[in-house]
Amino acid sequence: MIFVLIVLWLAAIILLATNFGDPAVRWLAAVAFCGGSGAMASVIEDFVRPFAARHELGLTADWALYIALTIFSLLSYYGLPYCYVRFAGHYHPGRLKPRVWRMLRYALLLPPVLMLLFTQYYPPNYTVLTLWAAPYILFGTVLLLSKREWEPWRKQAHWMVTLVVVPAVVFALVMNYMLPGIFGIYDMWRYNIWTILLAFSLFVVALFKYGFLGVQLLIERRKLDMTMRAITSGTAILNHAIKNDLAKVRLFCDKIQTSALQSGQGELASDVAVIERAADHVQELLDRVHHRTQDIALKKERHSLIELVEEALRMLEPMMAQIRILWKEDDGAAAEVYCDRAQTLEVLNNIITNAVEAMPRGGTLTVAVTQTKKTWTVEIRDTGTGIEKDKLRKVLEPFYTTKTGSKRNFGLGLAYCYQVMKKHGGTLEIDSVPKQGTGVYLHFPKGKGGAKPHERDSSHDRRRR
Repeated sequence: MIFVLIVLWLAAIILLATNFGDPAVRWLAAVAFCGGSGAMASVIEDFVRPFAARHELGLTADWALYIALTIFSLLSYYGLPYCYVRFAGHYHPGRLKPRVWRMLRYALLLPPVLMLLFTQYYPPNYTVLTLWAAPYILFGTVLLLSKREWEPWRKQAHWMVTLVVVPAVVFALVMNYMLPGIFGIYDMWRYNIWTILLAFSLFVVALFKYGFLGVQLLIERRKLDMTMRAITSGTAILNHAIKNDLAKVRLFCDKIQTSALQSGQGELASDVAVIERAADHVQELLDRVHHRTQDIALKKERHSLIELVEEALRMLEPMMAQIRILWKEDDGAAAEVYCDRAQTLEVLNNIITNAVEAMPRGGTLTVAVTQTKKTWTVEIRDTGTGIEKDKLRKVLEPFYTTKTGSKRNFGLGLAYCYQVMKKHGGTLEIDSVPKQGTGVYLHFPKGKGGAKPHERDSSHDRRRR
């Protein structure tokens, strides 16, 4: 049980430390804490109290340990069902309105409070406990399983949460509540260690690979941030050094060319002109790299996300003659974000250009603006060639490109887009299936200056050619 105690309380600490602002995360951390409290009660009963008895620490110490055992046991048995249904309510409220959930949070406390007032504390009355704990856990499970996500990355994240949480809690329902409450079979809770071990393993994998309820400890993203900082510093130094030397080259080229023209050496003047053009070309390439890697300073104002997307589409309209545009808008009138207009347009241009270039023979470009409680999302999806799985993990890396046929492509477009979205406090997600297409998701926070979403539920499609 010591292992169960450590992993559950460690999971609770990680969730709270990394995403405390999300109520669903807070309640899931409470679920983990309550589960760990049951393990703590077991540790006190099986190890600490016997240790105290062997060393004759006295009745006072034993009484204090009994009180602690009772408190942790109550937290586990009473807290787990309540926290679980509260977590499910925040994660997927279903068809219940927020006002109903606000009323329920008090009503749901009534059974555990009544048990505290009228039944024994330890061990609890399992029969009465099961009468309300089982419906709480089953209702929460139905809420979690009934949630539907359509975007691939959200669907993956949802099912990862479900796999981590639901089996462990449902197994605890059977072992901790139903077997003792209905069949009189006790101590089966000791077998919870196996489902908890599986849940914690999946939780750790999700943290580092997929993300879990907005908690993401992706090593690859940290490496990307470090790489971008190194490149930003390096290109700034390189740009300064080469710019100074190129200035000297141009100065002496001007002198040589003037002297050559005055002395009638036309061939020498032509050769010097070639050197000048080469210097200009080097400076142009360096400026392009520097522009994509320099630290980005944002000038944020309120802008309509719909208008920004439409402007980006208009700017790129000449290259989309063979492209069918499918536009989807969710309550678009409220889609206002606090962003840098120029940088956001540049990101949209990059993503749309990539999508169009992935469909050289034509196809469908789907552009959707949707929302969650905390973000506005722009989805840009093509029906092009797609990206293989091993390459998809690298596309955000600076200087990595799948456009091998272009000598003017530096592989900085998506790295720049990632940097801009991070500066905005947002995120960039990519999913792709080879030969079927690629989807890019730009998540903008509903933060400072953002408009509140309308209460109405509306969606429509606009088709353009």
